[in-house]
Amino acid sequence: MKPIDFSKFSQLQSAFGNFGGTLYLDGKPFPYSYLELSKPTGKYVDRTILKGVNLLSTKGFIHYAGNACSPGLQFPEIYNSGHAVIEDANNCGVQIINVLGSPSLSNAVTISAEPFMNLEIRESWKTFEDYISNMSSKYRVRTNKVLKTTENYSVQPLSIQEANEWIPQCAQMLGHTLKDKTLAISPNISAMLHTFVRTLKDDFKVWGYYKNAMLCGFVSAIDSDHGTYAMHLGLTDEAAEDSLYQRMMYDVIRHGIDNQSQFVCLGRTATEIKSTMGAIPVENSYLFFTKGKILMTLIKGYKKFFHRTKSYQIRSPFKE
Repeated sequence: MKPIDFSKFSQLQSAFGNFGGTLYLDGKPFPYSYLELSKPTGKYVDRTILKGVNLLSTKGFIHYAGNACSPGLQFPEIYNSGHAVIEDANNCGVQIINVLGSPSLSNAVTISAEPFMNLEIRESWKTFEDYISNMSSKYRVRTNKVLKTTENYSVQPLSIQEANEWIPQCAQMLGHTLKDKTLAISPNISAMLHTFVRTLKDDFKVWGYYKNAMLCGFVSAIDSDHGTYAMHLGLTDEAAEDSLYQRMMYDVIRHGIDNQSQFVCLGRTATEIKSTMGAIPVENSYLFFTKGKILMTLIKGYKKFFHRTKSYQIRSPFKE
C-alpha cells in the first residue's frame, strides 16, 4: 500500500470546502482541514456534542491533517524519536493526524484506528479469473455464489461529464449506507463527490449498479501510479441483502487487476469480509496533539475509559 502522488493529494485537499491550510510535522508540510462530524441518527453520539465539536473546528480549534473525506491516500511520516515537532501557524487547540503504525510520542496521545484492508496483486494474476483460481475451494465457492446472486444487477461506468445527473442519488445512498458506521460524514455529500469528480477527473472511477433499470448502488475508486483505492460505496437496503456490497468489492479488485495495479486498498470497515477476499489489515492510528493540559487529560481519559478497538478474525482465502 503506497500513497498517491503528493501534488495530486494536495490539490484534492485544497478543493474541499473545509480546507484549512498547511501545518508542518517535523518540518514537512501537510494540508489540514477543519474536522467535520455528522451522525444523522444520533444513535451513538448526542447531536449537541457533535454540533459543539463542529463549531470548535470551524472556529479553528481542531485541525485534521488531510481530510476525513479522503482517508488512506497519504500518511505523514513520524520518526521514531519519541517526540514530534508540529508547527501550526494558527496555533489551534487540537491537531489530529492519521499515521501508519502506532507510534508512541511524548507529546501526543495515540489512539488506534480501524485497519485499512489492502490486497496485494500477485504477478500471476493477469485476469480476475486468475485471482479466483488462487483461492481454496471454500472461498472460491463463496465468491462464485456472490457473483451468481448478484448477476441480475448490471454495472456501468458513471460519466464524470454527466455527474450532475447521478451525484444527488448516489449522495443519498452513501449517506444512508454510512449513517450508522462513521462519524466522519461530510454535511454536504453531493459537494464532496463533486470535488472528487472535478479535481481527479479521469483518475476517479465511478460505477453504477442497476436492477430493473433503477440505480440501486454505486462504488468509486481512485487510480494512482501504484494502486487502486476504493473510496465511496452506497446502496439500497434491498441491494445490501442481495450481497451487492461484496460484488462491488470484487469489481474494484477486478478493475485493479485489469489496470495492472500493484495493490487494491479496500478501505476501512467490514474487516473480516474483506479478509475473505485476500486483503490484509494495515495498522494505523490517530495522534492527538495539544498544548492544553486539561485537553490532554480529557483525551487520555477518553482513550482509557471509552475507546474500544473492534475485534475481528482475519481469514486467508488463498491456497498455501
